[in-house]
Amino acid sequence: MELHVSERPANAFQQSLTDHEIQAVARRAFGPRTEVLTATELGGGMYNSTYRLHLADREEPVVLRVAPEPDRQFRSERELMRSEYTSVPWLAPIADLMPRILCRGSRRASRPAPPP
Repeated sequence: MELHVSERPANAFQQSLTDHEIQAVARRAFGPRTEVLTATELGGGMYNSTYRLHLADREEPVVLRVAPEPDRQFRSERELMRSEYTSVPWLAPIADLMPRILCRGSRRASRPAPPP
């Protein structure tokens, strides 16, 4: 895998995933034979680490969003991505303007759950 990460200090709030972590997440999401060709960390966010992944078996890239480790978050942020995910049904009127969720999961989960 070709991995491009953002440079940041070791004590920065956001921390990059390793190539092995990205590959493991992709396989949990899309199956054990999934191969990540390239992973490029996208800058600009203030909470999640976000990557554009090019997979061997998909024409279009997918986006991976990863929350910071729980010990790096404030207590009020611990379930921020889960809260964001649960709000998706309320956004149905503008669903055509939003990215489609392909799967969701956490580092604590053994396999991401499919979207509703």
